Amino acid sequence: MKRPVVLFFIFPLLLLSPKSYGQSQDITATGVSAILQGDKAIARDTALNDALRKAVEQAVGTMVSAETVVENYQLIRDSILTKTQGYIQNYKIMSESSSAELYQVTISATVALENLKNDLAALGILMQRVQKPRVLFMIAEQNIGQGFFVFWWHGKSEFKGQHYDMSASEAALKEEFLNKGFNVVDFSAATEKIEITNAYRIADLTDGGTISIGRQLGAEIIIKGKALANEGPRTTGSNVGSYMADITATALKADNGAVLGSAKGHGVSRHISGVTGGAEALDRAARKMAERMIDQIVAKWSNEVSGGGLVRLTVKGIGEYSDFVKFKDVLQGQIKGVQAIYQRSLEGGTAVLDVEMKGNAQQLADEIARKNFGDIPVKVIGSSANTVEVSLDGKK
Repeated sequence: MKRPVVLFFIFPLLLLSPKSYGQSQDITATGVSAILQGDKAIARDTALNDALRKAVEQAVGTMVSAETVVENYQLIRDSILTKTQGYIQNYKIMSESSSAELYQVTISATVALENLKNDLAALGILMQRVQKPRVLFMIAEQNIGQGFFVFWWHGKSEFKGQHYDMSASEAALKEEFLNKGFNVVDFSAATEKIEITNAYRIADLTDGGTISIGRQLGAEIIIKGKALANEGPRTTGSNVGSYMADITATALKADNGAVLGSAKGHGVSRHISGVTGGAEALDRAARKMAERMIDQIVAKWSNEVSGGGLVRLTVKGIGEYSDFVKFKDVLQGQIKGVQAIYQRSLEGGTAVLDVEMKGNAQQLADEIARKNFGDIPVKVIGSSANTVEVSLDGKK
């Protein structure tokens, strides 16, 4: 009789998803509760729940800024802090004590960060922190029956005689990203207003070409890639065919070309129609890829929010090198959030710096604009989601 019991406890452990235990953080928290009518048992349970809630609240604080927590506290409380058991993997009571009026419990809890990140992303809070960037999809797709990869930046409704409509993979990607709170650029409403050179009207577009088109459409993130559907083996005598699709894509920041993520997806389908079966396989491949890509983007943003990210700072109008040195000294020592400065180049009166900062480019631009640099006429002349431009001669 003992053996089935042992197997009963082991088997659920085998079913646990690695993802749920993949990323975690150990947090110490203390909960307190009033002792009402001398009932210490109820007070102890309430203090324990308070400690669990505070552990999750501390974990939230490692992913978003204190200002964001305050601005969204009602939403975070109702959607996150009221279901702490969904984020606590395990906990241990380190100490507990009571007085005549209060009961106190201190715990060490392991918080599942992956689940927390997903829910914060679904609430749009992580997107708020990075100013809800607009995402543009540039996926060249080839479905069953098509002889070439077809793509919207060719600039026409037909490509080599094949009509182009929104691809199955792009439609699936848009839906998945919209459901996670991203803003999505609608290329169909803007392609007639932008200039696409003939060199860019190709499926295997370079990163530079991708970024050029993305900037014209006002995107901060571009996801570019290729999706291909193929016919699989068919059962003899059956009208139903099997179809497979694969998609690969990379996410780029439009302003500095930095890679946010790279992912693949695979999908299969069975259908009587080759075109429909291929489209279903492409749809499934794109959704799998979207899940992985979103995980990477959210993780990247979370790390930048909690630990600091790089902002590209271009400094123009450098006349005297000594002024540039003074500017860097003030930037390093007196600008809020700046953790380190890395000088990449200095040529022709223009320097390029990477600023490691706990914050974003807009915050850096605001802090520089407010700061008095003495006799150096520092002026902010431009900014984007990840870059800032300043001049040291007061000119544009």
